[in-house]
Amino acid sequence: MKQKINRAGQLYSDMLTACPRKQHRDNMQVVLSCFLEALGVSRFHASTAKSPGAISRFLNYQNWSLRTLIRTIRQHALRTFQDSLRGRRGRPPLVEIIVDTTSISKEGAFVELDGWIHTLNSVRGLHVVMLYVCCGDLRLPWGFKIWRGKGSPSPTDLALRLVRQLPSEVCTRTKHVHLLADAGFSSQAFMHGVRNLGLDFTIGMRADRRTTEGHRLKDITRQQCPVTLSGLPDLQLWLYWVWLPAKKGEKRGL
Repeated sequence: MKQKINRAGQLYSDMLTACPRKQHRDNMQVVLSCFLEALGVSRFHASTAKSPGAISRFLNYQNWSLRTLIRTIRQHALRTFQDSLRGRRGRPPLVEIIVDTTSISKEGAFVELDGWIHTLNSVRGLHVVMLYVCCGDLRLPWGFKIWRGKGSPSPTDLALRLVRQLPSEVCTRTKHVHLLADAGFSSQAFMHGVRNLGLDFTIGMRADRRTTEGHRLKDITRQQCPVTLSGLPDLQLWLYWVWLPAKKGEKRGL
């Protein structure tokens, strides 16, 4: 726990250095302090150091570099990842790369978010593709990309770009690197792209997806069964069934 607190304190200090002006650092400090209180307050009216209007102007109008802040956070995450591997004994740890799509539902008109509000999987709102790097007890959010609707790169294309943009220190520091994704990333292009990067992966599949022999995956009941999917005849896959705990009132699912 002490180590986690030290890491959080270092990240707090690093993020403040991303703002060169004292006025911006003061506003950033208030914003971070409100989040660190973890009281579930979504607005900044509780702050006594800065007015809500000053914080709003800082977040929406004042000219400070968000790219610098993102770069600072990534450098901190990379140092934390390297420190977790340094000095380890025995077998190298498993590094998991997780990609996922988070949909933030929005209703009404949002002029400021023009071009970002679209409908995906029956959800209208802002759709963000996230990438996380996990190693042991570390859970490091690394990058994100916003899906900009039909005619733009798909969420699977964005996820593949995020994986390709990972620094070499993450993918080469240990030989055990595994990618995890749900069925939304089970396209042919994504799986080929991940395999071309030399990564092993576990990806969810629709139960009605068919093999090259015409069988549906849900009809194959044997665990650890080698399969080749229709459209992917040159990619050898292994089928595993995983039972997921059901929510109250729902049937248990796969």
